[in-house]
Amino acid sequence: MSKKMISLNQLNKKELENILSNISKFKKNKYTNKYSGKVIGLLFEKFSTRTRLSFESAISKLGAYPLFINKNDTQLSRGESIAETARMFSLYMDTLIFRTNSHAKLVKFEDNSSIPVINALSDFEHPTQIISDIYTIKEYFNKKPLNKIKIVYVGDSNNIANSFAYAAMSLKLNMTFCCPNKYNKSIKKILKNNSSIDITDDLIYASSKADVIYTDVWTSMGMEKENKVRLKDFKNFQINAKIMSNTNKKSVFMHCLPAHINEEVTEEVINSQKSIIYKQAENKLFAAMAVIDYVLS
Repeated sequence: MSKKMISLNQLNKKELENILSNISKFKKNKYTNKYSGKVIGLLFEKFSTRTRLSFESAISKLGAYPLFINKNDTQLSRGESIAETARMFSLYMDTLIFRTNSHAKLVKFEDNSSIPVINALSDFEHPTQIISDIYTIKEYFNKKPLNKIKIVYVGDSNNIANSFAYAAMSLKLNMTFCCPNKYNKSIKKILKNNSSIDITDDLIYASSKADVIYTDVWTSMGMEKENKVRLKDFKNFQINAKIMSNTNKKSVFMHCLPAHINEEVTEEVINSQKSIIYKQAENKLFAAMAVIDYVLS
């Protein structure tokens, strides 16, 4: 049976910790021919810079062959079903990395596939991003136990927040989610039986003594029609110098990128010494290597 990687809810604590540990190993030894002869496909239905580049580079560094698939060049564009496509891809590839606007498509693809499927972003989760980000936090606060680091996510309960919620439960993170109440539905549902993880609409309260302030865009891809309403609803949730001054002295700012400067975060904060956004981006490469290794090993 193929190992699963379309949701962090599919991993137990030991599996997630092993992947995090292997990121360090791949970062120290960046090249290996462990998967020479393997073919790994990348089917991206949504725009991507960091995720696509990190996975293509990771595949090459593992000795495998990256095969990028343009949906418009396949029979998917002419109505062939996801189920049939999954069966065909399984004949020619060893793994598929799939980025899509529909989590239901991922589930259907996985159900009909005999190869591992890696979620490179869906409308519900972005598990590989959060694996990379948790590693970055662990790496930065290397002398502090992971569950003692206060992590605050500020923004919509989108795919980033949902994957963070699953990881927080699995690893017992000291986590707080902060957003307007009307935007917290999915994380409330995920965390309904977990009272140890806080959900609040009070940014001053949430950011107090925080070690990590993490935010994302207020309007995700596919939600552009809601932009005006969201800008109004989130106007008091911007990460600025005042909010960062409320955190711990050694706190850091994180963002999965791309950012909308002077919306969810000010230029002053994202370009400050507290910002570790490029360390996040760098670590996506090694996280991608570890995730591929996990599903193929």
